Amino acid sequence: MSPYEIRLLTEGFRRMGLFAEIKPDHAPIVADLTKVPPPPSTRAAWQSRGLTHVALYAIETAAGSFLFAYAESADPDPVAAARVLEDDPWFKVLAEHLRPHPRVRSGSVWMPMETINIIGPTCPRPADPTAVRRLGVVSRLKPSAELTYRTLHQTNWPGVVDQMARSHRRCWVTFLIEQGADLWLFTYTEYVGTDQSADDAAMGKDPVTQRWWQHTQPCLHPLSDVPGGWTSMQSLLEG
Repeated sequence: MSPYEIRLLTEGFRRMGLFAEIKPDHAPIVADLTKVPPPPSTRAAWQSRGLTHVALYAIETAAGSFLFAYAESADPDPVAAARVLEDDPWFKVLAEHLRPHPRVRSGSVWMPMETINIIGPTCPRPADPTAVRRLGVVSRLKPSAELTYRTLHQTNWPGVVDQMARSHRRCWVTFLIEQGADLWLFTYTEYVGTDQSADDAAMGKDPVTQRWWQHTQPCLHPLSDVPGGWTSMQSLLEG
């Protein structure tokens, strides 16, 4: 049984990644619309339908502007999670500024992405929930390296996971989506420490992590020259 199958049987919920493309020139509108967060009653409504830790991130690139929604769902069907957002007034306001993915079901703008990697939780959740930094990062995957990248992440090295815990990364959940001829990777991660720069530097100096990156980073086609190959996304909604 694969690690992924074990999670499906034991966690009791699903981690969902949903993708949408922002229409050309509509990114500033989306940014303005999301400046006012949903009220607590809206989050309560999401929770009543089994959706928690809903977060939203945006990225503007030469290829277009994209949204990445992350959520944890009591329903194992990712389409059901997408419907919760599509039925919600806060998200409906965004819908007219989004362009559906070619493979999305009729009438929807949110495309469920494929889960290809889950690490964590590796640390306990802090007593103060506001201490958690919920982050979205993005990269691209070279199509020729897809098999290698998938195989590596079916067997995450224990030493890498241990260093993530020491560096206060609580989880790292990666989703894949095809966008034209490209493969895009969107990751949701949680940081629970107090000095992210120092913790990330410690991770970069870890010998096991360095060897791991020698295998994984050549698989990536980064959007920027940021070390590690992953570009930070703009947070529009905290989880």
